[in-house]
Amino acid sequence: MRILQLYDGHERVSPEESVPSIVYYLSKSLVRKGHDVTVLERRWENLMSSEIDEGVNFVRMTMRIGSSIPYAEIPYKMLKNPASIIKFVSDRTEFAIRTHVFLKKNAFDVVHVHLPFSACILVNLNGHIKEKIIYTAHVGEEKKRFKLNSGKGTLPLLGGFSPDLYLIRKVRKSIVLNQPIKERLIAMGIEKEKLDVIPNGMELKELNIHKDELDRVRNRYALNKITVMFAGPIVQRKGVHYLVKAAKILHDNMDVLFLIVGNQNINKEFTMQIKEYVRRQGLTNVHLAGFIPYEDLRVLYSACDIFVLPSFEEGDPMALKEALASGKPLIGTKVGGVPMQIKDGWNGFIIEPGNEKQLVEKISYLIDNEEERMRMGKNSRRLAEKEFSWEKIVEKYLNVYEQVAQQ
Repeated sequence: MRILQLYDGHERVSPEESVPSIVYYLSKSLVRKGHDVTVLERRWENLMSSEIDEGVNFVRMTMRIGSSIPYAEIPYKMLKNPASIIKFVSDRTEFAIRTHVFLKKNAFDVVHVHLPFSACILVNLNGHIKEKIIYTAHVGEEKKRFKLNSGKGTLPLLGGFSPDLYLIRKVRKSIVLNQPIKERLIAMGIEKEKLDVIPNGMELKELNIHKDELDRVRNRYALNKITVMFAGPIVQRKGVHYLVKAAKILHDNMDVLFLIVGNQNINKEFTMQIKEYVRRQGLTNVHLAGFIPYEDLRVLYSACDIFVLPSFEEGDPMALKEALASGKPLIGTKVGGVPMQIKDGWNGFIIEPGNEKQLVEKISYLIDNEEERMRMGKNSRRLAEKEFSWEKIVEKYLNVYEQVAQQ
């Protein structure tokens, strides 16, 4: 099959970011299965307009309106600002028009879309292409994105419009990351036949870490205590403030380091609140490491002792999956696709979101019980190999691709 992966996000397709890493590894897995794969994205600063990487053909379009610097223009921020929404819509329209022209010159059996904005415009530019489109809804804030909270919290400049729902209704097939989201969409009137559940995959071999790498990273980040790690953007929905509160409760009682890794620039005000709380409380057991290159991050998953994701909303979190594949005991909240990755009491614990008492209790238990940490960590790796390797996930995608290509 000839397959186009379409990504119009605010960062390049690479192994270093959450959704772009899915596009990256899915594309490479499809090539290994013998398929012809092209990734179409915007041309980022210092990148070539086209290149072939392990058999994947990357084509990058130069945009005249949007920035060529990753993370310079973040959609949710632009959609809050009346002055920038016109630029946002213009940029995505330009991306859609250029994609439309590209598709006129290049034939594909399947067009796989990973963000809704440009695709919503594309399906109106080309009425025939929607029958070839598969949309994966990489949704974390599902209540806002799918209007599951009666519009509460929806960005006012969208006027209650959901690009995700619009696209799902238009295209041939859509993929969601967990069963609860599928059931909610069906309840909203989406045809059951248009929806499939496929979780994110994992490149397991990249998380097989050599001892020399472990020693290097442990020294660089001073991991000389039992380490509880969080990885993800420092935003409210990730529940970072509850992890910091747990660190405060445990500060005087346990010799433990709380390592908080992730982009601090998405919500700078919230990040400053967290830093100020840590400073005011004198929490010497908390290290806010900020953004870390993937080359170190992949090792940190193995270097830590416990991984915690105290989120209020999730789709199918990649950070949790990387910790899973690294053989770590996990603590996560009962939201989205988290229960697909944590079997309570077997490879970690499921807690209620916003419950710092439960969080402290489960962290304390794992700190005190090394054998349980080892047992649960081994079970995590088993689950990753059984359910989430790209070799398993790509077969599920190919099944959907074949259905669409035969239309």
